[in-house]
Amino acid sequence: MSLTFDAFVSASPPEGLATPDSSGRATHSVRVSSRGLGWGALNFERRDYRPSSRALARGSNEHLIFVGLTTGRVVCDRGGERVEHELSPGCVALVPAHTPVSWSWSTRISLSVLRLEPRFLDQVAQTVFGLGPQDYRLVVAERSYDTAITNIAGVLAREALRGERGAQVYAESLASILAVHLLRHYAQRTDGSALGGSPALQEIAPVAPLETGSRNGAHSRAVADALEFIHANYARELSLTDIAGSAHLSPFHLARLFKQSLGVSPHQYLIQVRVNNARWLLSAGSGERSLAEVASAVGFADQSHLTRHFKRVTGLTPRQFRP
Repeated sequence: MSLTFDAFVSASPPEGLATPDSSGRATHSVRVSSRGLGWGALNFERRDYRPSSRALARGSNEHLIFVGLTTGRVVCDRGGERVEHELSPGCVALVPAHTPVSWSWSTRISLSVLRLEPRFLDQVAQTVFGLGPQDYRLVVAERSYDTAITNIAGVLAREALRGERGAQVYAESLASILAVHLLRHYAQRTDGSALGGSPALQEIAPVAPLETGSRNGAHSRAVADALEFIHANYARELSLTDIAGSAHLSPFHLARLFKQSLGVSPHQYLIQVRVNNARWLLSAGSGERSLAEVASAVGFADQSHLTRHFKRVTGLTPRQFRP
């Protein structure tokens, strides 16, 4: 995913629903926004963009987290380096405040934007890690997935759409959760060392200890490796042999350990991951993508495959669930 998405939102007036390019034509439209709802430190927007280009010399005043909703292509120019990036649904990019960048994109794209105030992150860093603003920094990052961030984005999208009582308190709670997640997985101390947490696992799922002892600790590690592999590759065709290979176990051995640790088989867990990612794409607003495209984006064979498993897990069809 491109490292440039701070510019997509920061260069446009917060109050406006569209920003014109040099020809006077609007380059984007806001589908959902929390602006005006009094959420405070964390705000959410869902935006669609026409092909265009823009530069932002001084960056944004907020930390910006972008979650892709569609495929697309973006060319980034940052620090003199020009790189072309492919977007995909569910990919995540973090651009810290005050990061200069320029970009161009030749296809229509849709994304969700989470905007977090740096002062709030500083407060959480002080409270949780005992660090002042001078003791740490966020780093520019892009990842093909981040379960915690996509889940938060989906919840914020629903709250912004509904505008129900209590949404402000909900958003404030999610701001704290997001801040801790960013500090654990996207921040460094000023000496370059990590603050804490493993970016590889990203709170994918709890892995219960099977028993005590070093051998069983290795078993838990194997299940964790399998979980990480599933979350990194859920959108493509996966077999039990593929998943077991990532944990360096036989399919039979992995299936037994997985069931003992999580209570479900690897295949059942894979279906849950695909359904959860489909839920997020649908709740966050997947642009004009058809249900068949959503199914393909999360790894289901076709729309009927998605519908069958989606209804079994959620009790609703994807069409009923979609805003």
